[in-house]
Amino acid sequence: MSNQTMLPQGSPQPTSWLGQIGGFLSDAVGAYANFEAVKARKNSTGQGRLEHAATPELENGAAVQVETPKTTPNSTQQETLVFGVPQKTLLLGFGGLLVVGLLLRK
Repeated sequence: MSNQTMLPQGSPQPTSWLGQIGGFLSDAVGAYANFEAVKARKNSTGQGRLEHAATPELENGAAVQVETPKTTPNSTQQETLVFGVPQKTLLLGFGGLLVVGLLLRK
């Protein structure tokens, strides 16, 4: 007989939870290696370049296209607001008050 201890058939085998995690990690690394191998094969034949050229690049950098109206910048610039009033209106008002003040002074 050998020096190994014989466990009865059907009894649980001693395993470590670290061994199970190690098995999961090695499976994950193997799946990643397969993914990279497929990518390398596509790049070696030029298929990867064709797929990259056919994939549209979205403006907002999102992975999916978002249905939003496209806004184009207007050539007219927005008016500057002073205390919530357009600057042009405010200057015309002060100018009018100045003219009225000068006319009343005489």
